Amino acid sequence: MSEPRLSGAATAEGTRRGAESFGAGARTLGRTGYVVSPVGFGGYRVRDDSPLHRRALADALRGGINLVDTSTNYGDGRSEALVGMVLANLVQQGELRREHVVVVSKAGYLQGQNLARAKARPQPFPQVVSLRDDLCHCIHPEFLRAQLDESLGRLGLHRLDVLLLHNPEYYLEDAHARGEDPVVAREELRARLRAAFAHLEQEVADGRIGWYGVSSNGFVLDASHPTHTSLTDVVTAARAVGGEGHHLGVVQMPMNLLELGALTHRHPAQGGERSPLQVAEAEDLGVLTNRPLNAWGRLDGRDRLMRLADQSRSEAAARMAEVEDALARVRKLEAQWATGLGQRLRTGPGAMAEGAAARSGEGPEAAAQDDEGDDAVDLFRWGRELARALPQIGSIEQWQALRHEVVAAHLAKTSGTLLAALEGEPREEFARWWEAYGTSMHELFVAVEHHLGRRHRALAAELAQRLDPHLPAPWRTLPLARKVVLSLLSAPISSVLVGMRQPGYVADMLSLREHPVRLLSAAAGAADLSAIAASFGPWTVP
Repeated sequence: MSEPRLSGAATAEGTRRGAESFGAGARTLGRTGYVVSPVGFGGYRVRDDSPLHRRALADALRGGINLVDTSTNYGDGRSEALVGMVLANLVQQGELRREHVVVVSKAGYLQGQNLARAKARPQPFPQVVSLRDDLCHCIHPEFLRAQLDESLGRLGLHRLDVLLLHNPEYYLEDAHARGEDPVVAREELRARLRAAFAHLEQEVADGRIGWYGVSSNGFVLDASHPTHTSLTDVVTAARAVGGEGHHLGVVQMPMNLLELGALTHRHPAQGGERSPLQVAEAEDLGVLTNRPLNAWGRLDGRDRLMRLADQSRSEAAARMAEVEDALARVRKLEAQWATGLGQRLRTGPGAMAEGAAARSGEGPEAAAQDDEGDDAVDLFRWGRELARALPQIGSIEQWQALRHEVVAAHLAKTSGTLLAALEGEPREEFARWWEAYGTSMHELFVAVEHHLGRRHRALAAELAQRLDPHLPAPWRTLPLARKVVLSLLSAPISSVLVGMRQPGYVADMLSLREHPVRLLSAAAGAADLSAIAASFGPWTVP
């Protein structure tokens, strides 16, 4: 028996009432007519099995944040499950109405269980782009139909308000790697977009989605970049299949103070060159921006992700809690390995050597179970080891040496050897486990770096110093994260998507409504983003 689903959907009047409870700065999401809070809840790293994540989302929705962004691949579907669970609870308790909230999800990625299910199909999905063994991508109508089925099930909804194609530029990345003529590749992408949009127009007609759009990192790249995605091409494709009444209503792109390509890059468009934000404004598209507080910059000669936020004592405690939470997830997966496949495999002479099983006449599992070998339980024990080592690590430099030279090197070698040695169901079982373990280890790496990132905190202070002259005087005493979000809201965008995994992060964003300088409309332009872009340029620290 299927689980009951929430009836109804976001409406223009309902979302206006929902956004009003935020208290300031509500904006219209382009031609959709939905009215949304100036900050939205970003669901990239949240899961339904985390009490903290459940509380954070509930706090955000209660506080008037009425746009939630998630994706089929976030948390292997657990992010969508979280959104569905919390939204249903609040509606059932009478604290919220379904029509108050805009739910956005995305489809395109095949990873984890989603990839495993796709591979198990009798007939594979057409036009799948294979980027790695553990990552594929597709926007074919047949795939989108299946993904929407699963997405609505996890969300517990009869209708999704907005469905976005998730990074369709992966096709261009693959074509570039294969040496395909870029002109031919771009024409093929346009054809695939038209086919996808034609299907999504039918999903609108069938009442399963309200609007559709595209989320692309390629929107903000220079036109010469191999994976640059033309927003003009996207609009042209929608108009070709849906006419002037098409339902392309929303686009999403990265934007932060170190990456302002959405504002500064000019691309060929009707009537001359325009920035992505100018094209979106001219076409009345709602614009969602992501990664406002996580920016790529050049540090110590390498491109690194930097956190554009101060760190108070409470935030430091939250960072440590994230490390402990990430360690717990890693150790749980290691326990699964130790009591499952790791216990059944043997690591004796030649058993795990790269390609050994492929050369064995008995098959890979027989080779791996060589009685002369030891079990493979201890191949993955980094949760236990790092729990002991982390208290002794005093600097980000120490951590990065351990991470890159020891942990990552071991993981790459061990996983590569196993993937080469195993075949059939054991390989599929390991690939599924490795997808979850690799994701959890990456989350642990990021959490530790955030916890130890003293250098990054110093850079954040320097960034704040550079930013302050371009801000209204009352904003200059605010924490950096609030300064950044307020500055971005000076651009013609609908909502800034902020990752709010902790209730404290939600409280920080909700506090924006209490500031004496209210969240201004985009037209007010309280912060001069052009001057900020010129001031920061490409952020490079020797």
